[in-house]
Amino acid sequence: MNITLRQLRAFVAVAEHQQFTRAAQQIHITQAALSMLVRDLEQEVGLRLFDRHTRMVKLTDAGRELLGMAKRILSEVETTIEHSRDFTTYQRGRVTVASGTVLAAVLLSPFMRLFRDQYPGIKLQLRDMAEQDLQRRLLEDDIDMGVGTRREAHDEIDSTPLFSDTYIAVLPPKHPLGARDSISWKQLCNEPFIALSRSSPLRREIDQHLTRLGLSLKEMHEVSFHTTVLAMVRNGLGVSVLPANSQEVPEAQGLQFRKLSAHRLKRETALFQLRHRSLSPAAQLFKDALLNYVKTAKMPAHTTR
Repeated sequence: MNITLRQLRAFVAVAEHQQFTRAAQQIHITQAALSMLVRDLEQEVGLRLFDRHTRMVKLTDAGRELLGMAKRILSEVETTIEHSRDFTTYQRGRVTVASGTVLAAVLLSPFMRLFRDQYPGIKLQLRDMAEQDLQRRLLEDDIDMGVGTRREAHDEIDSTPLFSDTYIAVLPPKHPLGARDSISWKQLCNEPFIALSRSSPLRREIDQHLTRLGLSLKEMHEVSFHTTVLAMVRNGLGVSVLPANSQEVPEAQGLQFRKLSAHRLKRETALFQLRHRSLSPAAQLFKDALLNYVKTAKMPAHTTR
């Protein structure tokens, strides 16, 4: 069965006007074209829909039953089209973005508040997770985009640079190294070290940097999240190295943050999306707004003492 919307519109117009002349005028086609649409519809359903008289037509029982269904179908189609237009004008939409816990707190949360105020019809969902899971969740089409540490190229993922910040030393309260303005990597390697798991892109950058310097960590605890690193440092279980924006989260209060004296390491933060899938209008708007936001927002690149 191949029933078209044009056939249904023609049928409804004739049913409402009970004649072909006015119905044809309403939908702006010739009377001959209208008659053909109705005849084609009757052939498709295999039923006579109208009893035809000299000047007027009346619905048959089958026609009356079809009329209600036809009106509902046309109404639903019109509603769907209107909703689609809402998406292109940003009155409706949904965006799902993921990031590590620190970026979720210091970058995405304040940005999302501003975005929501400007586009209240767009529903936002933020998923915080270990950074190493971002690419997998993108490839599984579970999120629209991810924000995290820029990493090696992937055939199916595009990355757009957002900003860069430096890595800093993180020390427990009253730790002796806190008396210094800056700390060397060698000094940190002589301390118990709280590290992110080996699958973390941050951890890989630190390991590669230490290898270039010919250094290795003396004693190490591995955890999955920045907040756990900060909690363990707070309790005197070791020192760590994290991106500078880690000092902006509440869990960092009371800890000591110091610059690394030489061979500084920078972290590049990027936005990730699937290469061969277009973003929805709402998601594209979110991306463009985020790119503009990071140009003006104060992103910490240095430590405070």
